[in-house]
Amino acid sequence: MIKECIERGVNMECMRTLDISENDLSKMSGCSLALLFAITPKLETLYLSNCSLSGVVINDMSKECINRGVKMECMRILNMYDNDLSKIIGCSLVSLFAITPKLDKLNLGNCSLSCVIISDMIKECINRGVKMECMKHFDMYGNKMSGHSLASLFAIS
Repeated sequence: MIKECIERGVNMECMRTLDISENDLSKMSGCSLALLFAITPKLETLYLSNCSLSGVVINDMSKECINRGVKMECMRILNMYDNDLSKIIGCSLVSLFAITPKLDKLNLGNCSLSCVIISDMIKECINRGVKMECMKHFDMYGNKMSGHSLASLFAIS
């Protein structure tokens, strides 16, 4: 669908909110999600909850956005709860923060995130000098976190 929109010259530059939650996006590629970001540059709110997204897709999307120079400067709210992101890598989450520098609400609740993933994300944030300065609301309920991971998370926010 996204590729077809691009081919037909559909203009989605004015879109501010997009809710595609509760849809089966298990067949969507990371490249398609990156293209969605590219054609909606003023998107402020994106709901991708309970869509059967995988960590692999988010890894690919983050990499593709970086490669294409896509930045979501207006993105403030990103809800991705209730997806299985157990295969996401920490540097992809950090790339997501770089792509969305003004993100102030991120919901990753019930996404099967492990302590290892969170620790890798924190280490990568520190190594890249990435701070989540705009982040006001970071939901991570229902994941497999430890007290150490939480304390480290506070250090970068």
